[in-house]
Amino acid sequence: MKTATSLRRFLLTLATGATGAVFALAPSISTAAASESFQISPPTANYSGDHGGAAAGKIKVNNLTNTPLTLKVGKANFVAKGEEGEVELTDNADPLYSLSPWFNVNATQVDLPALGTKEVTYTIAIPADAEPGGRYGSIVFSSIPPALPSGQSGAAVQQDLGGLVFLRINGPAKEQLSVETFETGHLSAKSAWSPASFFQHGPVDFLTRLKNTGNVHEKATGTITIKNAFGFTVAKLPLDQHFVIPGAIRRLHNSWANGAKKPFLFGPYTATLDAKYDDGKTLTASTHFTVIPLAQVAIVLIILILLILFFWKGRKRFARALRILAGKE
Repeated sequence: MKTATSLRRFLLTLATGATGAVFALAPSISTAAASESFQISPPTANYSGDHGGAAAGKIKVNNLTNTPLTLKVGKANFVAKGEEGEVELTDNADPLYSLSPWFNVNATQVDLPALGTKEVTYTIAIPADAEPGGRYGSIVFSSIPPALPSGQSGAAVQQDLGGLVFLRINGPAKEQLSVETFETGHLSAKSAWSPASFFQHGPVDFLTRLKNTGNVHEKATGTITIKNAFGFTVAKLPLDQHFVIPGAIRRLHNSWANGAKKPFLFGPYTATLDAKYDDGKTLTASTHFTVIPLAQVAIVLIILILLILFFWKGRKRFARALRILAGKE
């Protein structure tokens, strides 16, 4: 008996550019999926259009194997999954944000020669009565699991890759971002977050959580300004930039004093977030943190204590030497 596992969840980090992204498969129950057999480009596309208008795009598919490969071509919507940029393909998206019904793809199947490349084109037909705002869909390429020999059973893994498509329908959309969290802490290698306001040394990590309560994808741009206890600016960090799709919260990560030339940090600091989106709307927030290098402070204190003891024990000799120099003894 043959079973197939379809990898329908994708990880997407919406990057700085309009079409920039990192696109990867989520973990599978089978290690067979770890060996990718094909890839697509670009992983994301961003369009805008008017009511009754249209947009056109294309995706290149590359066969990474030395054998011919046949892929099915489909379409789906996608929704946010978590706060780190993960999305999930679905056929049951909110109709307000569904894009897949507007796709017209020129192929339902593509045959790739060994190490070959082919191009799939698609168009998006925007209805005349479409509401202004954002729509989100994906062109999905699926491998066809090989047939198992007669009488044998096992698990066949289907590999799916999808090119994500963002569409903005022109008009008076609802554009609304808000700052849910702006704080300092520690970000682990596995993206686990631990809030903290006291540090012994850098780096100091910043977490900004932006919530989109509008109906179109947004991306905030701005800076995090760090000032010391005297009000002097000691650093300015460009805010991490990613799209936030409607109804989602997106985590943005920044780090200070994390380079090869780490500055010496000491005392209380104030960090202020200043960002803009939608050509002028502003986002602001601030947080406070303190950095005290306890090991260095302990060494300085020990040295001071030893100096005080040295001078305390030698104070009588020092006073007598002064009297001798003054001719009083």
